Amino acid sequence: MNKRAMLLEKIKELGFPQKDVFVSIKDFFEGNEDDASIGVNIYPDPPSLREFYDTLKEIEKTNKTEGVFVRITDVDDTDWFYSDTIYLFGDYTLDDVKNMFKLLRPNEIYEGRMYDRSSNISHIAPGIKVYSIWWD
Repeated sequence: MNKRAMLLEKIKELGFPQKDVFVSIKDFFEGNEDDASIGVNIYPDPPSLREFYDTLKEIEKTNKTEGVFVRITDVDDTDWFYSDTIYLFGDYTLDDVKNMFKLLRPNEIYEGRMYDRSSNISHIAPGIKVYSIWWD
């Protein structure tokens, strides 16, 4: 089974589309060659998938980060999965997050969960801040 098929199975098991489903950055980016899977409306000169992945991996490695998750927004039969939102859990200020994501040029960054629906993210310790990073 290829990576896309395995991830699709996982996404469905996690409750998509009834629930908001978030996957690791590794799951979302490894095997993904679809430039339109995230940040598709950044103009001009959108960051590449590699720039997205490398930036998110660097953020994930810091000792202030508890988790970085990619929201699955759409599932298509042929293309890779589409995302418009990253959730970052960690010990950051809003200004810290804005600086870390500057290269990726999100439309909005704010503290809190952008979506209030039930999701598969429940293992983050209480008191850890969450930031929503969103692209149109």
